[in-house]
Amino acid sequence: MAQISKKIQIAETALPLFLNDGFKATSIDKVVKASKVSKPTIYNHFPDKEALLYFALQHWLEQQETPLIQATGELDLQHQISQHWLTQEAILFYGLFLGEGHNAHEAKTLFLTQFDEPWRHALRTWSISHKKDPEQWQHYISHKIVASRFYTAME
Repeated sequence: MAQISKKIQIAETALPLFLNDGFKATSIDKVVKASKVSKPTIYNHFPDKEALLYFALQHWLEQQETPLIQATGELDLQHQISQHWLTQEAILFYGLFLGEGHNAHEAKTLFLTQFDEPWRHALRTWSISHKKDPEQWQHYISHKIVASRFYTAME
């Protein structure tokens, strides 16, 4: 089995810290401790914390499915959305960027353009092809994101 690169190892270790603790609360020292590498090793791969989050997000995006909605009806659509789009990790990303996107602007832009917008486009396409109101479904998604973040924060 091939050994994963140190850069990917650091990113995979840092990602849950960013998602659970937030951008501001995730220090490089926390990443050092969790990834069991030295601070110089982290700075050898990433010039700063925002670059680390950006790379971790890129790596996560590479593992995501291409947005494709093939639902036959609204219940099937809701199921596909929760299984493939609004996953637990995706909801945490939405929360991170809604709350602290100003601290990681480039990562927020990457998330919105490479994850959120393609899924919203797929939903709009599905809505139109099934003669449903696309704005109603966009509102549904926004509500699900906010509600999920609210309930996650309450846990």
